[in-house]
Amino acid sequence: MMLDFGAGELVVIGVVALVAIGPKELPGVLRAVGKSVGKMRRMAGEFQNQFSDAMRDMELEEARKKVEEMGKQMSDSVADATKDSAVHIDTYLAETATSATPASEPVAPSLPDLPQVPEIAAVSSEQILANVEASIAAIPAAPDTATHLSDAQPQLALDTPPTAPKSAS
Repeated sequence: MMLDFGAGELVVIGVVALVAIGPKELPGVLRAVGKSVGKMRRMAGEFQNQFSDAMRDMELEEARKKVEEMGKQMSDSVADATKDSAVHIDTYLAETATSATPASEPVAPSLPDLPQVPEIAAVSSEQILANVEASIAAIPAAPDTATHLSDAQPQLALDTPPTAPKSAS
């Protein structure tokens, strides 16, 4: 709470201070009063900041409690829904078990005869290497590149007209 002084009141206080203190000591006293007022303002500001921080902490604590309460309500709702679902599933299973007619004999699906696949552990690494080498040997050899290029040159010469090199501009 600030003290409200009007201009006339300040003049009266100044005259009383000048008479009571004297003109020589008045600047020192005013300096000390100014420092005291500055300290009081800083203390009031710090108190206000601490009060604001405390209020903010209280608001955060209230918000945290609300969030925890909402989480608890949600987990309770999920638990209730799970219980309800379990009851419905149990009821459905009980109904289907009593209404289902037992089959005389289960029918096994017929599967085509599949060839036996050797286990990987039964195949040795030498056998795998021999299979790879046989596969590589079975690949047809590529034509000789020199012969292939010489055969392609005349055809290229007939298909495309010669181009003049571009001059540097």
